[in-house]
Amino acid sequence: MDDTVTFLASSPIFQSLPPEQIEEIAPLFRCESHPAGTIILHQGGHSQAVYFIRSGRLAARIRRGDSRETVAYLQPPDIFGELSFITGRACVCDVEVDVDAEVLLLPKEAMAKLPKQREGILRSLMAVIAGRLQQTVTQGAKTAELPVVLLRNHPHWEAPHSFAAELASSLARQTGRETLLANLGADEEGGIRSFDDRTSSCDVPAQVRDSNCRSQIAQRLSVWKSKFENVILNPVGPDGMALAEIAEPLVNWQGDLLGPGDPIPSETGPFRFVLQNAVSPTLPTLSGCQQLVSEVSESESAYRAGRPVSPRFRRTVDSMARCIAGLQVGLALGGGAAWGWAHIGVLSVLEGAGLPIDMVSGCSMGSVIGALRCAGVTGTQLEEIANYWKTRTRRFIEWRLWRMSLLNERRVRATFRQYFGDRSVNQTEIPYWANAVDIKTGKEFTIQSGSLVDCVRASIALPGLISPFTSNSHLLVDAGIMDPVPVRLVRRMGCHFAIGINAMAALESQEINARYPFNAFDIMTRCMFVMGHEIGQARAEQSADVVFTPALGDITMLQFSRSQEIIDCGRRAAEEHLPAILASYDRLKTRSSSERSQP
Repeated sequence: MDDTVTFLASSPIFQSLPPEQIEEIAPLFRCESHPAGTIILHQGGHSQAVYFIRSGRLAARIRRGDSRETVAYLQPPDIFGELSFITGRACVCDVEVDVDAEVLLLPKEAMAKLPKQREGILRSLMAVIAGRLQQTVTQGAKTAELPVVLLRNHPHWEAPHSFAAELASSLARQTGRETLLANLGADEEGGIRSFDDRTSSCDVPAQVRDSNCRSQIAQRLSVWKSKFENVILNPVGPDGMALAEIAEPLVNWQGDLLGPGDPIPSETGPFRFVLQNAVSPTLPTLSGCQQLVSEVSESESAYRAGRPVSPRFRRTVDSMARCIAGLQVGLALGGGAAWGWAHIGVLSVLEGAGLPIDMVSGCSMGSVIGALRCAGVTGTQLEEIANYWKTRTRRFIEWRLWRMSLLNERRVRATFRQYFGDRSVNQTEIPYWANAVDIKTGKEFTIQSGSLVDCVRASIALPGLISPFTSNSHLLVDAGIMDPVPVRLVRRMGCHFAIGINAMAALESQEINARYPFNAFDIMTRCMFVMGHEIGQARAEQSADVVFTPALGDITMLQFSRSQEIIDCGRRAAEEHLPAILASYDRLKTRSSSERSQP
């Protein structure tokens, strides 16, 4: 309760109230925690409370036809729901959790219990509404302040100079804003010099033993921020970590850069990323803001020699720049048995068009394709894999139906091990999660650790096709029965622009196999398909920026032999939707660039 009183006292809504009145009303508030992807208020619905954000970040998204646009980001100490709460009118947008959030809410029925404070609180809420309206008219929607990024080069990190320079260049390129890289702790003072389009750098001597060190950095920072929209502080040298501690209160973004043997930071949260060398990684999970980076020492050597860094190194640097800028792209690959081959065609079109892919979530066959791509298998190799298995899938079938499954467990696992070896989910080049359903509890289960073999095995456990997968106390089956296009999962990973691919095509008239036992499985899978398409489409549309479904004609879910046709269907669907996808992503980039204001 003391925390609630302290928080309320810091809110502009209650600053006019004396402390004893804040203590009196604090019990009327309710605290709620919401994971990323949760929609707290729905467009067209009504707010029965005023919400006060204690932690995390939320996005206000307006639905227009088949698209959703993010018009503002909310973070502490913002409030929301006040307009509908006061006027009784419907909410004008969805309010969706972008980063796991905690909110305090004041329910409408509690207002009657505030005889002394009610009038003052309503006046404060009206002032917030008026201020928000004025800001929208004069400046546009409110967004997060421009970033001042602090890099922490941990002792075993091998790329303190190349990463910082590449990050500055990437952030400038992707946001279209002037960016400064300031190397703190340099041996000599160096004036500001341009080294790339929209990118400059300077070297700044700084002594950790100087009692005025922080104030000196703060003074320089105020000058830099008047000239540059993005500022990156890169403490280097033997006192780099100590300098980072001194500069920390001056920044709003932090990045921990870890080498082999460096401990994982205990502090996590929004506006912070962690990057670790892919050699001997120890990050427990990967996400948009927690990734592995390859070829670290090679890229640092290349940078010092005046050569380009490696493409794999740059891919991760670019992803971190998008993390800071709010531009990360996530793909949610839906299930659908053989129809899942369509994802290969979709990937080839999206990547060929230059659309970045920062993280992937997958369900069932979508988890198989997602795991392969995130583990480093190229689009060409994915197509070769699909065509290799087009005439070999019968070897998985086991004719002992009393086991209540059609696929041979040993052969399935051996095949997955052929591609993944002993690699873990937290060791992929691109962050990757999969989903399943725990049939003991009836709840969706997120797979973000453990071996890739176990991950995809659990995610494809379609009842009747292959037996449930046991993981500790969980009994996992294919999530197609609950969330076949896991957009909410990729939102939880931190993406800002989500694309959902529903591999379960719209229902078309198809012949049912007349041979036993395939007719039974045709009927079963067709029932699953009808349910999966409707559930997947409905849930994906709630959370995705773009959702589309390949048209697959008369191809059935078990016709793995028609892999090339299915891939081509995915390619055509992606090509058809590509202009809308790129236009929607460009709008996000434009808003990110134009709507930010100086703090």
